[in-house]
Amino acid sequence: MQNLRIEPQIQVTLNCNMACDYCFQHHQGGIIAPEIVGQIVAKLVDFHRRQYRCCEIDRPLTITWHGGEPLLAGIDFYRRVIEIENRYPAIPFDNRLQTNGTLLTEEFAEFFARHRFNVGFSLDGPESMNNAFRHYRHGSGNPFADTLQGLELYRQYANPDQIPVIAVVTPETTKQGEKFYRFFKFLNAKVQLDIYDLSISELLDPSGNTSGVSDYAPDVTGIGKFLIQLFDLWFNDASREVEFSDLRNEVKMILQPKMSSGDPFHKKRCAPGRLIFDPQGRAFSCDQYVNDAHTALGNINEDSLEDILDRKFRLWDEIKHHVRGSAEQMACTGCAWGRQCAGGCLTCMKYNAMLLQARQDGLPDIHWHKSRLPEKLRDLSGETYYCESLRLFREHAKAAVARELNHA
Repeated sequence: MQNLRIEPQIQVTLNCNMACDYCFQHHQGGIIAPEIVGQIVAKLVDFHRRQYRCCEIDRPLTITWHGGEPLLAGIDFYRRVIEIENRYPAIPFDNRLQTNGTLLTEEFAEFFARHRFNVGFSLDGPESMNNAFRHYRHGSGNPFADTLQGLELYRQYANPDQIPVIAVVTPETTKQGEKFYRFFKFLNAKVQLDIYDLSISELLDPSGNTSGVSDYAPDVTGIGKFLIQLFDLWFNDASREVEFSDLRNEVKMILQPKMSSGDPFHKKRCAPGRLIFDPQGRAFSCDQYVNDAHTALGNINEDSLEDILDRKFRLWDEIKHHVRGSAEQMACTGCAWGRQCAGGCLTCMKYNAMLLQARQDGLPDIHWHKSRLPEKLRDLSGETYYCESLRLFREHAKAAVARELNHA
C-alpha cells in the first residue's frame, strides 16, 4: 500500500431534501456523529503520515463531504469538522463538498470560502433540463432557481475560477447538446459528466428476462451523438469559458496513448484508495449497489484503514476471478481504448446480481460466486452499457485532434 492515495468520501447523511427520479440512494437516517468523524479523520491522518512521511506538508489530505444532501447537517456540524481538523496543524486538509445547493445560505457561503472548501454543485443544465428529473421531496418549488441562487452566493464569497458542477446526462440532455453547452459556458463552469448509471433492475425483470431501461437512461445512439456534438463545441471554442474535465481527459488520452487508467478500468469511483464512509462509520468500496452491514468492508470505529483496504483489494480480486475470468477473456483487453477507458460498472453490476441471487438461494454472502449469473447478463460484455457509443466518440475525437496537430 506504499504511496497509495487514500480518497475518502464521508456521507454526512443519507437523507436529502430532494427526490430526484434517477437517484439510486435510499434517503433516510440521521447525521453522522462528530465522534465518528473524529475517528475517521484520526485514522486518515495516521495513514496519510505513514504514506508521505518525508513530504506530508506538500501532500494535502483530501476529504469529500457528501450525502444525501450534506448541508442538512447545518453549519455547526462543519464548525466541528474544522475543530477536528485543527487537531492536526501539520496536515493541510483539502475539503470538498458536493451539494444540490438549494440550502446554501450566505452564512454557509462565507464559512466555506473562509475555510477554503471546494464546493461542487449538482446541476443538470438549464431549467427545463434540470427540473425534468430533479424535484423537491416535500412541497413545490423550483430546484433550478434555488440551486442557482446557492451557486451564485458561493461564487460571490469564494470567487472560484470556475464553478465545479456534476451534470447527470439524461435523454433530455442528449436531445439538446448545444443548449447544454451554452448554458454551462454562460455559467463559467467546470463540468463533470455523469452518464446515467443503469441498474440490474433495468436490464432484467424479477424473472430474469430482459427488461427495458428506464426513461431516465439515454439510448446508446443518443449518447454517442451527444458526446460528439459536445466535443466539437468545446474543442473548437477558443474562449475556454467552460471546462469539461471528461473531454479534456479524452484529449490527454489521445496525446498520450501509453497512458493507462490502471486496473480496474472503471469510473473514478473505483480508484484503489477510494472509500465511502456511511453515517455509522461503515466503509464501502462504492456508493451504489448493495450497501448494508453485510457488504461493508469494515467499521472505522473498530478496524484500521489497512484492514479495510485489504478487504477491498481481496474482494476485487474475487470479483475479477469469478466474474471476468482470465485476462484473455476480458472484453476490454481486445478494445483499442481498454487500458485508458474509465468506462463503467458492468463487472460490479454482475457481482451485485450474483450476490443478491446467492441471498435468495440461502447462501452466505461469502459464497456469492456459487450462484449463477443470469444468462442475459452473461451476454453483456465490456464495462459499460455505452461501449459502442464511447468507441465511436473516441474515434471522432482522435481524428479531430489529428487534424488540429496537422494544422499547427
